[in-house]
Amino acid sequence: MAETTDQNKPMIWKELVLGFAVVESCIYHSIRTIPIVTASNAEEVLFTDNLTRLTKLEVDETVKGVLPVPFPTYEVTGSMSVEGEEFSEVLLLGYEYPGVESPDWIEILKREVENPRRCV
Repeated sequence: MAETTDQNKPMIWKELVLGFAVVESCIYHSIRTIPIVTASNAEEVLFTDNLTRLTKLEVDETVKGVLPVPFPTYEVTGSMSVEGEEFSEVLLLGYEYPGVESPDWIEILKREVENPRRCV
């Protein structure tokens, strides 16, 4: 669900998280978690480029288990549209858990866009 829809303004989406899949990689000798989120609508299932993170594992990866999350837990993503560009990068901003005060997601999005701390 989008909180802001005006063009050239920040967009924030919150997707319900059902749990986290614990995935082991034999190639990299590591364990990672993948959020299991719901799709907002049928169009998202058909057209999202992020769906593969929910459904496919890399070669030699195995699901070791699923971590439950309290209801309702949300994955929060955001995008800052750039004038003249049709699409802009969607950034993972964090998670909202029940009983925990949520940060100002618009401010976090602005900081991420100005100074990304993501690994390359």
